[in-house]
Amino acid sequence: MNIFNLLQRAAKRLKTNDPTYHEQADTTLAILRSSGVIPTKRATLNGSLHKLVSAMIVEAYDADTTIDVATRRAGTFHYFGFSTKVISYLDNAIECNLLSSQSGKAKGKLSIGSLLDSYLSNTPA
Repeated sequence: MNIFNLLQRAAKRLKTNDPTYHEQADTTLAILRSSGVIPTKRATLNGSLHKLVSAMIVEAYDADTTIDVATRRAGTFHYFGFSTKVISYLDNAIECNLLSSQSGKAKGKLSIGSLLDSYLSNTPA
């Protein structure tokens, strides 16, 4: 599914009172932070962006789809109202094998890695 669709769906779903979804997003965020994918500095300032990125990954997992990145242009992310840092976070996740890509960077179809998959599949419903 297109990354912008996933980000929009994740933003909407974060506004709901779904404890399982929030727990999955928080678990994913903790994994991303502990792996160094998402920085811990300035977490209070950028915490909502960080949670959105983790929620987008959970949204892709729940939809059983890939994260399709058609463009890496910062202007496109800005146009759709999302941070330009999303691509660098996804690049870092690929480097840490939390996501997989055929090109080795956040371009094309990104699949959820086995570590994230195992944590998300073991979250109680």
